[in-house]
Amino acid sequence: MDISVVIPAYNEENYIKSTIDSINKWMPEKYRFEIIVVDHGSEDKTAELSEKAGAKVVSGKGLKTIAALRNYGVEQSQGDILFFIDADITFTQQWSDNIDEVIVSLQSNPNQICGSLPKIPLDSSMLMKFWFDPKSTEEKPKYIGSCHLLTTRGLFDSVGGFPAEMETAEEFTFCLNATKSGASLRAYSELIVVHHGAPNTLSAFAKREVWHGRGDWTNISSILSSKVAMLTIVFLLTHLVLLTSLVIDSAALNFTGMSVVFIIFICLFSSFMKFSSQGIYHVLVNSCTFYIYFFARSLSLFSALFSKKYKKRSRSH
Repeated sequence: MDISVVIPAYNEENYIKSTIDSINKWMPEKYRFEIIVVDHGSEDKTAELSEKAGAKVVSGKGLKTIAALRNYGVEQSQGDILFFIDADITFTQQWSDNIDEVIVSLQSNPNQICGSLPKIPLDSSMLMKFWFDPKSTEEKPKYIGSCHLLTTRGLFDSVGGFPAEMETAEEFTFCLNATKSGASLRAYSELIVVHHGAPNTLSAFAKREVWHGRGDWTNISSILSSKVAMLTIVFLLTHLVLLTSLVIDSAALNFTGMSVVFIIFICLFSSFMKFSSQGIYHVLVNSCTFYIYFFARSLSLFSALFSKKYKKRSRSH
């Protein structure tokens, strides 16, 4: 077997068939491949639809995290090259036209992590077009997202797989561990995949970031290694100063103004660092979205502190 495609899934009946169909359609015929869906105890037709579409379905119902699901999928696989994708990702003609170069590169140099950041559907909301779509052109990301991550079995085994104890952000730690051992990261913007399940509204976006952010608060190491976590702490502390100054007396108005200015600065600075290549309009629009982002990431801290129970990932999050 040349390639194993591992897909963790929980209640993904709206997407899973299209995902598997796109793999079967666009994977070059020259490669032998298998599709493994690790079902997290879905209560809908995810498993049934996956099997009908041609995937091998294995049960990961007793596992706690997506990282553990991915690792279990690898245990059940046979391929020398591993593809990790989410259940709402579809491949494209452009992906098919360019994947051979990536596979040849992985075969010649197994000590690599490759992939790409997904594009969004054409009928997406303005939020998705401004926040998500520009990321698909990044060629030197700090990590490769597990929604479309490609590597070799040798590297995966040498790193020890994804950190199974992490509820989210497992791909960040996986890439960090791999690069510490000498592996290289490379994003191929020409490997175009489409992400169909990204949030289309601000409320859905906030819920998603509350869930995603829980991984940053796993332990001291995960906090210190995450710039987002550190900025979130600053964001929270600045709001605490702001609220305190509002309830004390008028003499604290200077702190109120300084706090507001600093909060605006955090959002503008973060947006500039992330989206400056897209132009000033993107920076300004996304600075507003960054406020929602940091607010949700702040809530994720309290979620992680007061709810130790692992939460299954579904599109409702």
